[in-house]
Amino acid sequence: MNNRHKPSDLMRAKRPYLYSDSASTDAYRLSRSELSHHLETLTDRNQHKDFEHFARQLSEREICPNLRPQTGPEGGGDGKVDTETYPVDDKIAERWFVGDRSNSQAKWGFAFSAKKDWANKVRSDAEGIVGTNRGYEKIFFVTSRPTRAKDRLRVEDELRRAHGVSVTILDREWILDRVFSHGHKDLAFECLSAGEHDPNSVKLGPNDFKKQQALTEIEQALARMGDTHSDYTQSVSDTYEAATLSCRLERPRYETEGRFQRAIEFAKKYGATSQHLRAIYQLAWTRFWWFDDVESAQDLYEKIEEIAFATDRTEHISKVCNIHQLLVGQVLGGLRESRSLKLPERSSRLKAKLIALASDKSRPNNALYAEALHWFFRLNENALDGNRDNFDDIWVGLSSVIDRAAGLGEFPVEMLDSMIEALSPLAPDSAEFDNLVEKLAEFMAERSKELKAAQIYLSQGERKLNAEKPIESIKFLGRSVVNFMKEESREEQGRALYCLAVGYRGAGLLWAARGAAMGAITQVCAQAEQMVRYL
Repeated sequence: MNNRHKPSDLMRAKRPYLYSDSASTDAYRLSRSELSHHLETLTDRNQHKDFEHFARQLSEREICPNLRPQTGPEGGGDGKVDTETYPVDDKIAERWFVGDRSNSQAKWGFAFSAKKDWANKVRSDAEGIVGTNRGYEKIFFVTSRPTRAKDRLRVEDELRRAHGVSVTILDREWILDRVFSHGHKDLAFECLSAGEHDPNSVKLGPNDFKKQQALTEIEQALARMGDTHSDYTQSVSDTYEAATLSCRLERPRYETEGRFQRAIEFAKKYGATSQHLRAIYQLAWTRFWWFDDVESAQDLYEKIEEIAFATDRTEHISKVCNIHQLLVGQVLGGLRESRSLKLPERSSRLKAKLIALASDKSRPNNALYAEALHWFFRLNENALDGNRDNFDDIWVGLSSVIDRAAGLGEFPVEMLDSMIEALSPLAPDSAEFDNLVEKLAEFMAERSKELKAAQIYLSQGERKLNAEKPIESIKFLGRSVVNFMKEESREEQGRALYCLAVGYRGAGLLWAARGAAMGAITQVCAQAEQMVRYL
């Protein structure tokens, strides 16, 4: 992909606060060729045991964290393995973000070797490990030597046929790839004394410092979390927050994707549908805007669509629209073919869903939101058809949406504001577009005035409550509740409803107090479902 078209460059320029602000986070100086030579000459320096220690720690990070070292003389001693897995409770394993979480009970054996004749060494080790009759289901052999792919596969097949156990050979190229692509230079230095360490070269940005502290605290909290229902409810938010922090810190891809996969699994098992959708959607978003990986991002499209469509909630369908917009941008930019992104069939399904939701007038907020998204969808349709000069019918349609949104407090007008702001530099000169912008500006100004009035009513109502004048407080708090009835002021409306419940209770109006309290709970739940921290 041409650098000028890299999504990460575009997003970094537009929203730099979403990315790392560190000048350098690497305190280790080590080149690929230097480490390769170091591995080649391990036996000359009698670093056999050092390599075993290095290989075990690398395997813990890359394959499975539940490895235990073997004591005894060189070569694994009487145990025949250099390390092996130990069983871990599934509730603990699901907190991992590296390795295979589904095999926490599997019995795997590991052998490490720096010998030049790696083929005969793996044959000998495999025979010895299988001969222990401990029931190893898989054997990993890590060698410091290079291997030809053809020879490696041949030996793996030979050993599988001979012993009935899967044997995976990981050679020097695998080690080099993992050390440099996954950020394990610290292991090479600490275990093998390869390269140099200069802690003063790290120039951590102020934002990254705060994010790293937050990430460390979350991982520690997850490691010591209990087994209560509230613990697992909190873990859904914690795993998602850890993934977004990892993304913003621009940690290695395997770490960030591992954390997102963990967040997805936690949300699916312990969270709400919206949290499950949010985690998968954010993984796709991260793959596109952080890793410049259009292919793997669009691979998640159908899963996002499946979850969102099943809810029939337009706020969820909007996530499908966002991913769809990324694909449209690839096609309009000449970077991808429409067919390669399955755009025709995906567009057809999305259009049909938006039309169906827009026609359901029993849910006016949901319907109008869907109609607004459909007008933006029409914008893409016209652009893909080659019509990029006249969108007046779309501007008129969006103006009509704004007219009808006036009586719908929970309509997400900020979405319209951000979309139109993004379109303004690109839209062709049009009186209808100018009219749309003016209408939106007036609408937002009126909404802002209502929110300001609501704040004043709430402050006065709280003062009356503190003065133990519940009847007078009800008058002001009731007005604040009405004016706060907007998508962007759920938190404030929840607070106003709570205060109103207190006022009703103080006035002896218990059923009214119950109704206001239930309204406050509803707003808190709605806010919790939509809350996305850091991203």
